[in-house]
Amino acid sequence: MTPGRAAARAGLLAIACGAILLAACGGGGSASTTPSPAALLDPAARGPYGVGLTKMTFERPSTADGTPRQLDTWIWYPAAASAGDAPPVTDAAPAANGGPFPVVIFSHGNGGQPQFHKYLTEHLASWGFIVAAPPHPGDTSADCSPCLTQAIVASARERPADVTLVLDKLLALKNDPSQPLGRIIDPTRTALGGHSFGGWTAIFAAPDGRFNAVIAMAPGAPETLLARAAKVTVPTLILGGAKDEIVDPASVRRLFDALPASTAKTYVSFPEGHHLTFIDRCLGCTAALSEPRGHELVNRYTTAFLETYVIKDDRYAHYLSEDVAPDAVIIHDAAAGN
Repeated sequence: MTPGRAAARAGLLAIACGAILLAACGGGGSASTTPSPAALLDPAARGPYGVGLTKMTFERPSTADGTPRQLDTWIWYPAAASAGDAPPVTDAAPAANGGPFPVVIFSHGNGGQPQFHKYLTEHLASWGFIVAAPPHPGDTSADCSPCLTQAIVASARERPADVTLVLDKLLALKNDPSQPLGRIIDPTRTALGGHSFGGWTAIFAAPDGRFNAVIAMAPGAPETLLARAAKVTVPTLILGGAKDEIVDPASVRRLFDALPASTAKTYVSFPEGHHLTFIDRCLGCTAALSEPRGHELVNRYTTAFLETYVIKDDRYAHYLSEDVAPDAVIIHDAAAGN
């Protein structure tokens, strides 16, 4: 099923508006119940691991016409490099202890790039997650600015297969003794996340069956996902901004409500949040929710969600059910099955 029909086109057009802003931005499963090595840390704080960064190129035939799609994927991972706030070390040796580590695939927004969410991808790697962010060719800042209807509809056909392909390729590294990264991958613990069009991608691909959890940040065209959301059975986190200029917050809430009642689901709304609160450079942010504070909150709830539902450390569940930041967020929690 592809969202190429006229009704879906109209909904997907809402994603296009975000590209105008992004052009200026630059740069549960059957998992082990072993507690996280960072069990006592605030999930907003940097984790205990150093961060490595590598890039791998994967390729698949286009869903539309079979032409090659080259996915030059950024991968952040727990490393033996210095911990703390040190920047990622390119091709650093993977962490020798604490693994194997879960895999998170992250999908960028319309007209974006894999590196537009480094504050989050680096943070998750410091907590013991391997985060892989592919580009979506034809819908990056290098392809179109802004990326409007034609590019959006074409990308909607390709994005779900892009993210599942990257997951499959990463898991295949486990069987390659020449791949240091493969030795630390846990193929039984996986998650999929994304922002804007990437959030749309995460919800759309969630019923695929490859992912143990899903994170959608300000998901684009939420009304086109209502039927798809009804098929999502894995734990799902939706984050949104009440002052989102691109995606109607009420529609995001309807998307959350469309998830099955039996699905462990959490909705976090930032009352002063904007559509670009979720990227490295937040255009439109104000003192009420500054860029650093917005990033801190995204890191806190995303990490707590993954610790709860992927790592299976229930000590982090209270961050998803208690009002731990009353000045900045409202949490709607329906953690059925938690």
